[in-house]
Amino acid sequence: MKQKQLFMLAGALVVLLGLAWLAGVFERNPSNIKVPTLDIPFDEIQALTVKLPEDTLELELQNTQWMMRKPVDAKADSATVTRFLREIGDLTLATRATSNPERYSLYGMDSTSATVTLHWADGTEDIMISRQGRDYLSIYVRLGDDPTVYSTNGRVTVTQDADRWRDRLVTRINPAEIISVRVARLEESYEVALDEGTWIVNGTPGDSLQVTNWLRRFSPLNADGFFDDIPPQVLTDASYRIDFTFGTGATTSLQALPYESAVALASSGGRFTYRLFESRLDQLFPDSASLAQD
Repeated sequence: MKQKQLFMLAGALVVLLGLAWLAGVFERNPSNIKVPTLDIPFDEIQALTVKLPEDTLELELQNTQWMMRKPVDAKADSATVTRFLREIGDLTLATRATSNPERYSLYGMDSTSATVTLHWADGTEDIMISRQGRDYLSIYVRLGDDPTVYSTNGRVTVTQDADRWRDRLVTRINPAEIISVRVARLEESYEVALDEGTWIVNGTPGDSLQVTNWLRRFSPLNADGFFDDIPPQVLTDASYRIDFTFGTGATTSLQALPYESAVALASSGGRFTYRLFESRLDQLFPDSASLAQD
């Protein structure tokens, strides 16, 4: 009986030792280990690569505009890139979490993490960034070939959707420059024109407040995403169309059609087909009754 109890106690001890090892109890006290500083010239960064779980982004700075080179060649959302770099620049390494590769997954150093490569004139730096931290104000990182995982003071949000890194500006139209708008939607077509300061809808005075609020939706108009598998030329004969005419004589057009519980949208001369939420279709292409006076 005593021997059986000894075996049970020994087994329990082995389990506890294993749990303690997983928890890092036998590693050196992190507070006694000097952590490095992030010696990166953030104001000199000219390019970065972001390896996400589902995609890889390549971005470079041209003058003051960030450009995406992969997965598509297009303008990047400079605000998103600038925020991302600022968050990395504000990081400080706090404590050592582990240097044991078998424990990396406990700190998000696995297939769910992102690896960022920063490029500047005289060097590069690789930073592996987890999606979790010891709290909501921190994350875990690895630097280059260093096997050590560090917790941080400060947090970096790595946007996982590649489309959110792209510039989603469709058009920026100044309502004050518009003199007329032609709208075609399904079986209805109508014109909204400015006549001595009054908006005329299909020949009768419209509701100026409603018209003004509608036109402001295009100043600017940002998409919710992209349809990279739909060339803009496909929308040439779309069932929804807007033609803007400006006081300078210039014109611009937008074409749209419902597609896969969303809206595919292209602009005249544009390179991309944008994705909008389905609910935005009637907001951008309203029926004439919604712009008329009550």
